[in-house]
Amino acid sequence: MKVLNLTFRVTFPSESEMAASGAVGWCDPESQTIAVSNDQPVNSIQDTFLHEVLHVICHVMGMSDTEKEESFVRRLATGLCTVWNQNPSAFKWWSGLV
Repeated sequence: MKVLNLTFRVTFPSESEMAASGAVGWCDPESQTIAVSNDQPVNSIQDTFLHEVLHVICHVMGMSDTEKEESFVRRLATGLCTVWNQNPSAFKWWSGLV
């Protein structure tokens, strides 16, 4: 997938690999990888994926990686997923603009 002209690989590691990381998702800007656990409900996978994409955007745009970023990204991902899920026709219209 492309994020600001960089190509990121999206992976779905095994449950044991994710357990070792202690997270349900992570991103590595250096290797340009986003990992998401499939061992969670679909709405959580959606939220985790968007959360990691937001981290990538913050990194690529030179925004610092701080506790404030984590809180911001967590809240924004959940908020966007909620709006998206509750308004699919609006996002279908929006995606048709590109």
